[in-house]
Amino acid sequence: MKIRKINNNERLEILKGDLYAYSRWTNQDLPRSHLTAINPEEVLVAEIDGKIAAALQCFSFQQSVRGNLKPMGGIGGVWTYPEYRNQGCVSALMKSAFLEMRMQGICVSMLTPFKESFYASLGYAIGNSTVEVNIPIASLSYYLKRPTQDNWSCDRLPATEAKDILSRFLHENLRSQTLLPHSHGIAISDFNYDQWWHLHRQKLCVVVKRDQQTVAIAIYTIDSSGNLPMRDRQIEISSIFWTDIESRDHLFHFFASHRDQIHSLKMPVPLGTNIHTWLSDAGNLESSMTAPWMIRIIDIVEALNGLEIECEPFTFALSDPHCIWNEGVFGVSGVVKKESDRHKLTIKRYGNGDFQDIAIDFRATIAGISALIYGTYAIGELVQKQWITEINPETYKLLEKWFTPCVIYNPFRF
Repeated sequence: MKIRKINNNERLEILKGDLYAYSRWTNQDLPRSHLTAINPEEVLVAEIDGKIAAALQCFSFQQSVRGNLKPMGGIGGVWTYPEYRNQGCVSALMKSAFLEMRMQGICVSMLTPFKESFYASLGYAIGNSTVEVNIPIASLSYYLKRPTQDNWSCDRLPATEAKDILSRFLHENLRSQTLLPHSHGIAISDFNYDQWWHLHRQKLCVVVKRDQQTVAIAIYTIDSSGNLPMRDRQIEISSIFWTDIESRDHLFHFFASHRDQIHSLKMPVPLGTNIHTWLSDAGNLESSMTAPWMIRIIDIVEALNGLEIECEPFTFALSDPHCIWNEGVFGVSGVVKKESDRHKLTIKRYGNGDFQDIAIDFRATIAGISALIYGTYAIGELVQKQWITEINPETYKLLEKWFTPCVIYNPFRF
């Protein structure tokens, strides 16, 4: 088996594999736009006897981790042809992807698993799902009664033209900590324009502005075909963000104005959200949970460095058989360089001979430290699963206080 990147001429082979694994097979010629959406630099393949047997794509993103943007590798497009399965193709691809990410300065990774136990064996920890709620459009009628002030505006445009608008909006409001309905886990893609166009070619974008500044945004599809009965006509929102209650209300005003055109609105919300507080006379709502996310630390030093967490110093030993650069003993402390600054973590890796006299506060597996940093498990659960062991009571309380569980909210699927 040979693991390698592809060249431009092999993009069609990757597209055929994607279609075979995830879509309805067609033997027709495919539009050139489908090919240009495949970036050879992001694709790894497993080659057996000179043939491409399996592939994965590792996309370069930025992700908000406890309020700090970190370079993230989003794993997607993983497939193996049936005749090559159970030969270790995907395991070999994933281990090569870990090294690729490290070389590119990527410190965290995220994916939607085809099988949770498989990725758990590679050090990924389970996260939470996103909730998708079906809302009767009539339950938003309240927002139509609100007067629109002169300093507000609402622009609708093709989502293919919104790449930079959305990216700038997310960056600015993550930095100022004003992004709602939730910010932990948000991924900002670094897709090129061909990739963005391919993904969003059938979508629209609405941008709400106050004093010419973008304060809310949503990407959506609409199906109000006259061939459909009214009850089946729907707007489906794939991504939605706002900065305050007023901007949210103006966004809901926009969608409520479709009341004569559609019946319901489907939108993603963070796990645990009481959506009834946003609605009027909604009654029983239909909701579903998407597949869960899984997360992993690729480089422990870069993942912890700079996190805005106030904590006492602690030392831990980390085990990561798939990323040997994470193996070892690490010291963590929270420092404040200036009086106006927040606490930020610094991390030091001790050499083999440097920690003989250093007391280790706990030991962790890579899944355990990943779950701790992302907040996908409470500390008690990590101890119960033995992902964290040999922990003293003082450190237990420290981690419990400063590494609190967090809900991941990333409606952007890849």
